[in-house]
Parts: sequence; C-alpha cells; structure tokens
Amino acid sequence: MALIVEDGTGKTTADSYLSLTDAATYHTAHSDPASWTAAADAIKEKALRLATQYADARYDGRWRGYKNTSTQALAWPRSYAVDSEGYAILSTIVPKPLEDAIAELALRVVQGDTLLADIAKPAAISSQSRTIGPISTSVSYVGGMPPTKKYALIEALMAPLIQSSNTVERG
Repeated sequence: MALIVEDGTGKTTADSYLSLTDAATYHTAHSDPASWTAAADAIKEKALRLATQYADARYDGRWRGYKNTSTQALAWPRSYAVDSEGYAILSTIVPKPLEDAIAELALRVVQGDTLLADIAKPAAISSQSRTIGPISTSVSYVGGMPPTKKYALIEALMAPLIQSSNTVERG
C-alpha cells in the first residue's frame, strides 16, 4: 500500500506527515542514517505511518489551533495555530518540527521500538493528593515512576505545536 503523505491540503486519506524522501534527507542531516537506509522501503513506510499515528494519538487535544476540516485524516494542517512564541503557523502546511519529530519516531520504529507498547504490569499508585482551590494534584507511584516512555527530543520538537499543560488557552 503506497504511503499517502499529507501535503497541507487536509487529505482525507493521508497516513503520514512525511515522505520517504524527506525522512531520508532528515536522517542524512541529523543522525547516522545507516539504520534508516538499511531498512526496506516497506518497513520505512510502516514506520512513518506508526510515527504519525503515535503523534496524533499522543498529542490529541493538546495541538494548537483547530483542524482545517472535519474530514481530514490527520490532525494537521490546522487553522488559527500559533507557535509558542505567538507566530502564526500557516494553515496550508505540515510544520517542520512535526515532520522532524515524525522522522525521529520512525527511526525508533525501524530500530525496534514499539512507541506505545502494551504494559504487562502497570505501576501501582502508592498515594494521590488533590486540592481544588488553586488547583493542585500529586501522584506517587510504587517504585517512583509511572509506566510510560518519554522521548525528550520528540517532546522538545513538539513543544512549539502543543498547548502547555499548565496554561489555559481560550479561543
């Protein structure tokens, strides 16, 4: 099945934010491209689809702006989106930081990462606190950490495109 890349028009059948060619260009410029180039095109296409699916699922409800249409397959392109410095993001593009993050995520898939693996034994909560006025919450896990993967580079690349979790934006 051919990769259908979102080009900023809000395709109803798009399944990736990034083409094979653009992913190869990214990896040549930003990393050791050996893992990427060694993989078959079918594996790379699958990785780009999974990376796109991960991004849309992971940041759903946190993206800045609004989908251009209700029929587009992916979360981007978006209208009324501004980056973290207040500059408008064109509603006819897939932003470069998103494309870069997709390339990074796809490389991880090619290297064997499942991105959102099922958790066989989730971490147990040892204590939980809440305060309603001025809103506060605290969760402590047995062993100290929640059972989720964190991708620091991906989070940094996505930061300009997502709403901060500690602020409220009104339209």
